[in-house]
Amino acid sequence: MIFEKFAPSILLGLTATPERMDGRSVAADFGNRFAAEIRLPEALEEKLLCPFHYFAVADPISTADDRFWSNGRYDVQALANIYTGAHVLAKQRVESVISALTRYEPNLSRVRGIGFCVTVSHAEFMANEFNERGIPSAVLVGETDDRTRSHLLGELRAGRITFLFTRDVLSEGLDVPEVNTVLFLRPTESLTVFLQQLGRGLRHAPEKDCLTVLDLVGQVHRCYRLDLKFKALLPKTRFNIEREVQMSFPHLPSGCSIQMDRVAREHVLANIRENLRNLAQQVPERLQTFEQESGQKLTFANFVRFHNYDPTALLAKDSWTGWRARARLAAEPADPDQRRLQLGLLRAVQVNGPRELTTLRTVASRLREANVDGAMEAAGPSNLSVHYRLWGKPGTDLGFTTLQDSFKGLSRNLAFLSDLVEVLDWADSESRVGGAPVNLPFPTHIELHAQYSNNDLKAALGIATFQTAGQTGVGLLHSPERKTYAVLVTFQKTEREFSPSTMYADYPISRELLHWESPSNTAQASEPGQNLIHHQQRNYTILIFARSVKRVDGRPAPFTFLGPASVVSFQQERPIQMVWRLNHLMPAAMFEENRLGG
Repeated sequence: MIFEKFAPSILLGLTATPERMDGRSVAADFGNRFAAEIRLPEALEEKLLCPFHYFAVADPISTADDRFWSNGRYDVQALANIYTGAHVLAKQRVESVISALTRYEPNLSRVRGIGFCVTVSHAEFMANEFNERGIPSAVLVGETDDRTRSHLLGELRAGRITFLFTRDVLSEGLDVPEVNTVLFLRPTESLTVFLQQLGRGLRHAPEKDCLTVLDLVGQVHRCYRLDLKFKALLPKTRFNIEREVQMSFPHLPSGCSIQMDRVAREHVLANIRENLRNLAQQVPERLQTFEQESGQKLTFANFVRFHNYDPTALLAKDSWTGWRARARLAAEPADPDQRRLQLGLLRAVQVNGPRELTTLRTVASRLREANVDGAMEAAGPSNLSVHYRLWGKPGTDLGFTTLQDSFKGLSRNLAFLSDLVEVLDWADSESRVGGAPVNLPFPTHIELHAQYSNNDLKAALGIATFQTAGQTGVGLLHSPERKTYAVLVTFQKTEREFSPSTMYADYPISRELLHWESPSNTAQASEPGQNLIHHQQRNYTILIFARSVKRVDGRPAPFTFLGPASVVSFQQERPIQMVWRLNHLMPAAMFEENRLGG
């Protein structure tokens, strides 16, 4: 990632947001703004890094007891006591590691490996155990002097040492591309440290086809989250991690794989399900200890980022004020429309257009001051879009007669408005949308590559009104007044979500060209068909809105506005097969995720 700031410094990394020496992210120092970024899955997909074969092996030692957990993380000394020594469990653990190693890397003479341990004593114990079994190994820790360090790394490169065991000292700054095996011998709370350690083996080198990763996975403490490291290995699009585990991770970058033995898979699935079930207990506990644990002010953005929570999962269970009330850090919300507007917070999570973020925050701030007229003035021409973004339904369905009634209704929900500002602050910090202008023949506040629900985009294009949300259940929306068609595309269709007659072949040919099939009842000779085919001659505007999947975690996925398009070719009937040329390039991540053969 490259962070933008007016200062001359630039930071670059391929794995995760870098951390300061105190373990806190440096992103805040740069306003959480990135000039450019490439994440680990994208770097792997682009062959910038070596693919990995990740094997999760059952750990015979359980660390689920509270005696292993202290101050929101594992107690390293308690782990070291159980991982080392002459007792049976420590010996069994070593045998599990070596058994897995010889199973997945039978030719140990080719191995150049690093084992990440919990303490220096653990590293020394592992090196001794490996040496006793004829696997040449050594210890490299922070106390190792520079001369010895250089010698050991040279021995590893030459193959005279098979493994170096360390306690985090090799997490970064190591330049040994020959490393082809990594052992994770301890739970790692920091996602950044995990990715740095994994990254030690991802450099390309001659005669190195892939990185072998062995991870001991056992019964872990209820507050430890096994899902985070596996999510970090997937593309940025949110996949259901439980389903990924069950299906052996079908969405990994090409050439990569994750295999779990039966017991390890059971441990991972049990931990994922426990964390989902346990939010009611887990979140209030973490809220109470957050500022002491993190050294940060308790805000929605800081909390979800520090604990790697999915904000939609959090807000689906309760509002931000509601969660803080459970932790006795806020009064119980008394909003008259609390249940209805909780869904408004879920919609606010999806907002990523810079202008809309600014508008909504200004509206919320003025409504908190009971300045309804000022809020409507701030919304301006987008006041209907503000209504649909926050309420989600036509005003008449909610008992409102006018837009002013809608804004007055919002002003009576002070806890919601406070939560909204915090959620929008988080959304702004996560947004990668640049707010590039789009040249259209009519005024509109929709932003290139920003996200919109079906009702949001209809409100923005004048298709929805305060009384009705307009057309439903169609992939082609028509605005006769603006002579505009909105083409709604879902690339990845499933038989469960789409009928046989709507399984259209919609896919990107390139970042500029898009193959699309019209609704099955649209013939070339029909009025809509002629408007689409001859849109330039008839002064029609074609706008493309696309999404990868129909639903994410059970909720409708938003559409990304790809801008205006022009027809390149068309053929056949019902559906008409059309190729559109986008005026603006499709985001690279969307193209890579949905291109045929990708």
